[in-house]
Amino acid sequence: MPQIPFVLPSVFRAERSPEFFQTMPVIVEAEPTLNANMLAGKVAVKINAEIGKTIDSMNMFSAIIPTGLVDDLASVEGVRSISLDRRHYAFAAPPLPTLPGIKATIDGFVPTSEAIKRVNIPALHASGITGKNVKVAVLDTGIDLANPQIQGAAVKLSTMKAFPTGDDENGHSTWCCTCIKGRRFVDDITGLIAQGGAPECILTSIKVLGYGIGTGMTSDIMEAIELAVNQGNKVISMSLGSEGSDDEDNDPMVRMINQYAVDHPDVIFCIAAGNSGPADKTIGIPGCAEKAVTVGSLSAIDGLPAYFSSRGPTIQSGLPKPCIMGLGGGRANENFKPKENIWSGTSLGSLLDGMDKAINGFTAIAGTSMATPQVAAVMALWKQQYPDLTSDIAKGIFKVMGKPHDNMTGFGLIDALWIENITTK
Repeated sequence: MPQIPFVLPSVFRAERSPEFFQTMPVIVEAEPTLNANMLAGKVAVKINAEIGKTIDSMNMFSAIIPTGLVDDLASVEGVRSISLDRRHYAFAAPPLPTLPGIKATIDGFVPTSEAIKRVNIPALHASGITGKNVKVAVLDTGIDLANPQIQGAAVKLSTMKAFPTGDDENGHSTWCCTCIKGRRFVDDITGLIAQGGAPECILTSIKVLGYGIGTGMTSDIMEAIELAVNQGNKVISMSLGSEGSDDEDNDPMVRMINQYAVDHPDVIFCIAAGNSGPADKTIGIPGCAEKAVTVGSLSAIDGLPAYFSSRGPTIQSGLPKPCIMGLGGGRANENFKPKENIWSGTSLGSLLDGMDKAINGFTAIAGTSMATPQVAAVMALWKQQYPDLTSDIAKGIFKVMGKPHDNMTGFGLIDALWIENITTK
């Protein structure tokens, strides 16, 4: 791991940004000999900081400080590092085209029941591998427990002070949850069938993104990671992020994910690569984390990466990314017709619900966000068979069973049967 700078360059850049003209959100790491809570008290007094939350496992706390007092904060005895508390977003792709009428919206829709067939998930279902009793956490915009694919079969939590109930006003997270756990649902009007990849997993939704558009802070997400792991979740699906940076390896959340791979090796983080393609070096934070299973989006129609799917290598360390692809919609070229979007359950009446011109709790969207829960579902299926599976072992399976790695498509489209076939190869 690179040496941790005392004050990350992104903090100094933020000081000069109009967005942080008066105050700036930061994450402060305490020296190992000092408890983060004790340091937070000292900081609050010395620079009149508004203290946020403590991430005990990383000995860090969040705070909002007067922008001009970064040097004063750095001078407080016991401060080891100062990072920007970055704002992150749901990685949903560009909006759907405007289409007239309900029937026309089926054009280019790929229901999750079809998407799971393309990666051989039903073959595992047929042999009783359904993710049963595997704990999966989705860190995103919340959940609509009343969705007919969920019907209350999930735990709803939140680490956002402004949104304590964990409801999903955006719809992004409920979509991801139904992609993983959703029971079979047939739409009476269109005939489309939605089906989750790991319908018998134990699902927890932790709201870390809000404000309608689906945005939240690093500190909220880190608290959710800590909560998810402490509650025994073994697969964590994160369809979120921000743009990569030249100091991304030292981002607190990236460090946390890499550290948890050491301290909790049986926890697998499935993280969206981002929607900033097709240029190289567009992998987002925290998808740039070395230990993350970083997921890009492949077009089911073209068999090529979606035009928006972020490409590697990572900016700071040049790591080969993404690791693997899921079916997340999006054509290989932005101008190709028909558009390609993945259809599944969402939060009724949410921002995304009406994107298919029907307010019915189902919608079709595209993005690396949509590919990520498909891969997370496969990890849950594999975890049912092999509970000690780690991200390193999973990546080893990708390497042996997939195609040669490249920075556009990783090891290629995931195949749920790789876990069955690797012993014979």
